[in-house]
Amino acid sequence: MTTKSRVPLNAILLSSSQFVRAAIGFLFFLYLARRLGPGDFGKYMFAFSLAEIFSILGDLGLHEYSIREMARRPELLRERLPGILVLKTLLSSTSAIIMVAILPLLGKDRATSIAVIAFALAQIGYSWFYASTIAFAARQDLHIQAFLWLMEKILFAAAGVVVIAATGNDFVLVAFSNTFVQFFGGALAVWIAWRKYGPWVLRLDTGKWKGYIRSALPFGLIVAFFLVYFRIDSVMISFFRSDEEVGQYGAAYNLVSALLFLPAGLVGAMFPRLAGLYKSPDDNLDAPFQRAARWLLAMSLPMAVGIWLLSTQLLTALLGDTYLPAATAFAILGWTLPVWFITFLQGNLLTLVERQKAVALVGLVNMILNVGLNLYIIPRYGFAGAAVTTLITEMMGLTQMFWLLKRNISLAQTLMNAVKVAALTVLMGALVWVLRDRINVFAVIAIASVAYISAIMATGIIPLSEIRDIVKRKEAAAEPAEVRPNEGL
Repeated sequence: MTTKSRVPLNAILLSSSQFVRAAIGFLFFLYLARRLGPGDFGKYMFAFSLAEIFSILGDLGLHEYSIREMARRPELLRERLPGILVLKTLLSSTSAIIMVAILPLLGKDRATSIAVIAFALAQIGYSWFYASTIAFAARQDLHIQAFLWLMEKILFAAAGVVVIAATGNDFVLVAFSNTFVQFFGGALAVWIAWRKYGPWVLRLDTGKWKGYIRSALPFGLIVAFFLVYFRIDSVMISFFRSDEEVGQYGAAYNLVSALLFLPAGLVGAMFPRLAGLYKSPDDNLDAPFQRAARWLLAMSLPMAVGIWLLSTQLLTALLGDTYLPAATAFAILGWTLPVWFITFLQGNLLTLVERQKAVALVGLVNMILNVGLNLYIIPRYGFAGAAVTTLITEMMGLTQMFWLLKRNISLAQTLMNAVKVAALTVLMGALVWVLRDRINVFAVIAIASVAYISAIMATGIIPLSEIRDIVKRKEAAAEPAEVRPNEGL
């Protein structure tokens, strides 16, 4: 018996949605950074980064844990989702209260403090949104999730542009527009999940909440440690240097992190299906890992080289001369892309084989390393030093995760794929070097991309057959009945 595999279609839907979403977010980021300038943009980024760190308390790993459990046992959805929704509302409300309570200790100006409150309140609406996507991911109805993510980004960007145009660059009102969008999007997501998967079993089973949190906590620690070292640098730059430098670093960081939708779409589509098929911590995952790693390396290595060679030209074209001081940090952060792409894949595979405690330990080590290095480097070298710290930390995480996955994947094969991609990337880099001062930067990128993609396909690193398989949704053996999504819903 065969059934259509949802992974290729889900990968296309998620990647396409994430691409459009990232494009909208990227354009809005450019608009916001240009209109606010490094100073106010730095204040906005401080408030946002602080809220990101505290958002850990609003989830505690329940999202990832629930997807894994409900992918294996779909019948749990109607029973558990209402309780998880209420629990996440309580957790996110507690997180918001703590953020507001510590505001007097931060010593920030009134506008920055109010922006922090706006982002704190937004966590509650976002918790509804995030809880509902558990159902869509577990049932592999990722087209709904893709639509909701896209809608949220469109509304956020539209509201932000209207606020900026109407109020004259008030970053506080932009933060509150995000609060409104998160509550609206969260309520809509809950309603859709109810209509599609309901009626839910309307009992909270509060006695089970302690068990849920205990089981989910390793996932939560993973997210906590990684979020802290992803966002703590902006908070530390604000305290040790200035809001202006936070804005410069935020500009460089956002230009690079805008590309993270690429691994998220691919891995997000793979995870629910692989979770349903997983049987043992020693399962051989080399085939799906190497296939995904080839794609991720083929995308990220040329991006890193391109950013390194074109950092000044890109910043000037995208953000203007005001952000030129960020060129060095931008060039350094570009090299985190290949590391980010692969560690994102590694981390998901490790949680799949129930080694989330090990991933949490990696996150803890990296967080301590990142904070320790930043305490020394940021006061002396500013935001460029923070970029170096980020790269060092990410490379440390990559090494640790390869060691943890040594039973499941082949490091030698990954290195061989990386060398093949690197060889073509060097040639592409030479082309960029020759052209970069002769023609427009975007023309350089277009010419280099066409040459590189042609070479990647001609050498078979990304075979044309794999692209055809994705487009045609190649048939695969059916999943076991107990984990197959309910097609009738």
